[in-house]
Amino acid sequence: MNRRPQPQARLDLSRTEKFAFARHAALSQLREIPGSLSAALGFTGHDSALEAHTNPPDGSCARRAEEFANETYGPELLHHCLRCWYFGDLFAQREHRSYDPELLYVACLLHDIALTDRYRPTPTDAPCFAVHGANIATRTLQTWGADTDFRDTVEEAIAAHLDVTVPPENGIEAYLLHAAARLDVVGARVSELPRHQLRQVNNLHPRTKFAPTLSRTLSREARERPDSRIAVLWKIGMRIPLTLNPVAASRPGPSWSRYR
Repeated sequence: MNRRPQPQARLDLSRTEKFAFARHAALSQLREIPGSLSAALGFTGHDSALEAHTNPPDGSCARRAEEFANETYGPELLHHCLRCWYFGDLFAQREHRSYDPELLYVACLLHDIALTDRYRPTPTDAPCFAVHGANIATRTLQTWGADTDFRDTVEEAIAAHLDVTVPPENGIEAYLLHAAARLDVVGARVSELPRHQLRQVNNLHPRTKFAPTLSRTLSREARERPDSRIAVLWKIGMRIPLTLNPVAASRPGPSWSRYR
């Protein structure tokens, strides 16, 4: 299976690459407008067979990733990562796709690790926080004893999650992480999942202060790394769908823990 990340995930973007990436991203945003409007008006998916699972994978890497995430993230990013796991699984159910639950869980938990104060990239690190985070994830997973295929799959999924599109043939876990993260951040494909499932996930992992916290964080990243994908996305107006994300239209509720 081909899981190679797209070229822009690895290097600073040239001027030409920035224009191409911006055009691709802008067209994608335009295509999402009808679905976002439908969701805002209450028209979402109606697949009653979808179920938000309550038990995470129980492998060694899953448990260590959970402990690592709890120690490293603030509540806003921690809940975001866990919502991504639920949303990725819901997309897999909707599309009848098989995937490795532990791989997806670990990738979701670690995908924004480079946005934390502890692991932020320095000027000499990778020019993109997603690539830097992918490198951190790989090194960390190696210390946990994960095999090469597991590490590579997680690395490529994290590095690619800022791309405009990630086709399933590039790796099903990468595809699901990308779909989940875009849904949770900017509301992409929100009309495809039932409203009650969106509310259930938000109740398990509240969105309190998520949008303003992520907005400040990504604005800083765009400013500090002007040749990165996030800088291009921020320049073309990512703040707007982040702030107006219809996924946020649900009540907060109690948080979830594996050990409750």
